[in-house]
Amino acid sequence: MKISLNNALLALVAVVLVVGLVPAGLLLDRRLVAALERDVRDDLSAAPLVLADRFSSLSSARMMHARDVSLAPGLADALAAGDSAAAVESATAVAESFPGEAPLVIDTAGRSWVGPPLPAPLVDTTRSGVLPVLVVQAGDQLGTAALAPVTRDGLWLGAAGVWVPMDEDEAAQLAALTRTNVLLTAPDGTSGAYTGSSEAAMGLFAALANQPPSDEVRELDFAGERFLLVSAGLPGGARATFVRSLQEELAIVPALRTVGAGIIGLALLIALAVGATFAARLARPVGSLAGAATRLARGDFDAPIEPSSVREVAQVTEAFEIMRDALAARIEELRAANDELEDRQERLSMLQAELLQRDRLSAASRLLAQLAHEVRNPVASIRNCLEVLRRRVDADDEASELADLAIDELLRMHELTEHMLDLNRPRNDDGDCDASSVARDVASLVRMGLGDCDVDVVVAAPERLRVEIGADALKQILLNFVQNAQEAVGNIGHIEIRVAAVGTSARIDVVDDGPGIADDTLPQVFDPFFTTKADVRGVGLGLFTAAGLARSHGGRIAASNRSDGSGARLTVEVPLVDPVAAEASA
Repeated sequence: MKISLNNALLALVAVVLVVGLVPAGLLLDRRLVAALERDVRDDLSAAPLVLADRFSSLSSARMMHARDVSLAPGLADALAAGDSAAAVESATAVAESFPGEAPLVIDTAGRSWVGPPLPAPLVDTTRSGVLPVLVVQAGDQLGTAALAPVTRDGLWLGAAGVWVPMDEDEAAQLAALTRTNVLLTAPDGTSGAYTGSSEAAMGLFAALANQPPSDEVRELDFAGERFLLVSAGLPGGARATFVRSLQEELAIVPALRTVGAGIIGLALLIALAVGATFAARLARPVGSLAGAATRLARGDFDAPIEPSSVREVAQVTEAFEIMRDALAARIEELRAANDELEDRQERLSMLQAELLQRDRLSAASRLLAQLAHEVRNPVASIRNCLEVLRRRVDADDEASELADLAIDELLRMHELTEHMLDLNRPRNDDGDCDASSVARDVASLVRMGLGDCDVDVVVAAPERLRVEIGADALKQILLNFVQNAQEAVGNIGHIEIRVAAVGTSARIDVVDDGPGIADDTLPQVFDPFFTTKADVRGVGLGLFTAAGLARSHGGRIAASNRSDGSGARLTVEVPLVDPVAAEASA
């Protein structure tokens, strides 16, 4: 007989919770009990150390207090004169400044004038010059005695010090420090003080009376109750026993067990309720799956699919969701791959265009160089001939004027050939230079040649930025840039030279606020003999020469229109000499 999915889920949830929670609860209970007992043992193990540290620190203070009392004004005289009242008054006046401590005065014979009678060995120790701090039993009192000798001219007159009773208050302070019950036992084995119940104290006192001090945690069964205890001796023969009742420490465990059982039962009920609700909602019409398939055929991958409690429909629904997700993922991968392919194609086209431009400019520069070399010599010969002819026609004004015009044109042709030869002529300006300094020099040269023009030329550059290009070559590039910018702005405008480090290169921008460059003209600005000037001042080789200089030094050159306003931007990038230093400076 087949069980329904609803009943199967409910049974599974119940079995999993029972199998998982019950053993976990039992294990948690055992670990909780073990952890509580371990914490008790750790506290007891640390108690002797706390006691030793406390007694050591208090001993130093009480020793100094005893010395202060022994040096009380008039105390030595009173002891020497046998005046007990004066001696007690002098010692009390000093001891009152020490809260919780009472004065001690011992005469020459070892009798106590004030305070409990002290054991003779303690007085004899003080007589030998030692300043003892011991826990002693004085009559039926247990306390800490600190003595210091009182002498005059080397003669022992007695002793004085302080007395601190070890009563319930002292035991309570130790109990608070160690988080245990404390049993203080006198050297003769009698009980001094206990912070727990008096019934337990008597039983523990009888059980520990004949046992030596031990800093190991021991377990003691008394009256059906388990105790953990550890003891430590005090200087002078007294003993402090630290006690913890496991019954008291584990008293919270039954309450925790009750709470845990309630939580497990409540979790079981909630889980069963949630499981029943979830199982009921699995039943959904098969039409939702068909509708989702129809919408998928139209390209809709987000159509909701209602789950069903029917086993076969649930399997088909799951398989359909996996198929739909996989198909959506594949389509998304194809879309991403297509976008990446388009991006690569665009970058490849730009790279191919740049390579073609470089090849074209390189071929043009070589052709111009050859042509200029072939043209320069005939031009020079013609110019020489015209010079001779001009001298022979000095008397003829018209002939002289024509000869001068011809010579001027030949000079322009000569200058043109020199420009063309400069493109491939070997240069001696290889090396490096400070791009910031060159930019400032170019700005200064341009300002001096402005005349009456109201053109502002400014430089924005770091203090130093060394680049792998000669100063003359960089200056020629920037002069070409600035001259083009000046011609673009006319008599009124603003030109800025910006120098900055970008990665491993230095980028120098010359921007103006002129009309900018036409979009159909931008691809041709670096072509040889291309110019937009209407007069004869330019031949279109300035930017072409600048591009050749930049390429010959491992750099690149570009032209664009400003995106932050009107005007053009001419850019040259050249390698930095020390990119790390340039980045640190920036």
